[in-house]
Amino acid sequence: MTDRATLALSSVMLVAAALWVIAYLLTSDGDGVVVLALLAPAVLGAAGVAGRWGRRHTVWLPAVVPAAAALVVLLATGGLDSATGAFIAIGVLLWTPWLAGRWLRARAALGQAGWQAAARWEDQAREAEDDARRRERDRLAARMHDLVGHDLARAALTLGGLELDTALPAPAQRAVARARQQVSTAAEHLAEAVTAIDATPTATPTGAELDDLVTDLRADGSDVALVPADPSPLLDGTDPAIAALLVRVVREGLTNAVKHGGDGPIEVSFARWPAQIVVVVRSHGANQHPAPGSGHGLAALRRDVDEIGGALEHGRSHDDYLLAVRLPVHHPAPAGPTQVDHAHRLALGDVRRSRTTAVRGTAAVIAVSILLVVAYRAADVATSVLPTDTFTALALGDTRTAVADALPLRTRTDATGIPAPAGSWCEHYSSSPDLLSADLYRLCWVDGHLTSKDLLRRPAADPGTIGT
Repeated sequence: MTDRATLALSSVMLVAAALWVIAYLLTSDGDGVVVLALLAPAVLGAAGVAGRWGRRHTVWLPAVVPAAAALVVLLATGGLDSATGAFIAIGVLLWTPWLAGRWLRARAALGQAGWQAAARWEDQAREAEDDARRRERDRLAARMHDLVGHDLARAALTLGGLELDTALPAPAQRAVARARQQVSTAAEHLAEAVTAIDATPTATPTGAELDDLVTDLRADGSDVALVPADPSPLLDGTDPAIAALLVRVVREGLTNAVKHGGDGPIEVSFARWPAQIVVVVRSHGANQHPAPGSGHGLAALRRDVDEIGGALEHGRSHDDYLLAVRLPVHHPAPAGPTQVDHAHRLALGDVRRSRTTAVRGTAAVIAVSILLVVAYRAADVATSVLPTDTFTALALGDTRTAVADALPLRTRTDATGIPAPAGSWCEHYSSSPDLLSADLYRLCWVDGHLTSKDLLRRPAADPGTIGT
């Protein structure tokens, strides 16, 4: 929290404490417990909020304010007992919630640190899993390299025998067929090896790599067109992983076109939009009976394309064979929250619900308590009102039994602080049904006879005086 917010919280706490002290000065000698009770929650709440969200250096407030309050009360009233009471009361009202707020602050910091540690552990586990996957792919790539080398060696031997047989009889034609199948198998293994290596490129591939793929096929006699002729501008601004996957798509498409296509031309075309890039490899006049293959290359390519939110389609279109791939320009963010994030949200939801329940329950208890106090006060006043005419008609010497029917059902329960005359006992009655009126009628009896009747006027700052 900023220093400005801390200052605001401290100011609110000081104002609440000052109001309580002022109320204490005004009501310390009278019946003012209700006012102090109403201000106490404000002091408690302000101190708790300041302790929970304020800076640590605000600890001087609950330490200094009680002493200052006691000094103010001492100077204003001159009573040491009143100053001591103010010191104890304001100290409890400030220190207790402030310490509770500091505890809640430390508890929240500990919980946040735990969630952060869990998130770090989850990231480390994910990185370890990725490292293990890369090592396994490297191992598979090395194994595939050995297989490719073996298959290519066999193809070289077969093609070598074909070169020595200039007459090309039937056995030589069968050897050519076997050579084509072996070369196709080697190409499949090569595609699997390239797919197995999932290293993230350090630099964005350029159009030169695509041009090299096309140039190599042209050198072998294939008719390959690149549209546009220089696709480098289309790769600008793309993530390195996306550009590398794009090169893989073109390589896989050209490999399939050579293996499964006929003698028709091959066209590689690109299209770029702000958020995506599309590449289409079209084999014109595709072979109706293509060479057999495992299909692992396209399957692995589809998995990688789907993983980043792209789309891959391939198949025949009349006499042509198409491989079309749509890729996002930027690598998408991980979909969905992590397990730690999900657990954190669930925990926060439980905390919010429990806090709401606590606040509502506390508010309900306070509201019910206030209603009960008001209801009791109203019932106490309403059932103890002594009409003025009845009070005036009472004469000294009347017996309690003779006037019992004229008196209210019950007497007032609150004390006045005025001692009864010696040897008598007194009853107090409300002088008015007004809830805000504190004036009372007092009837004093000795041996069942009325010996005195008084009107007790009770202003806010005076426990009571006898009036007429």
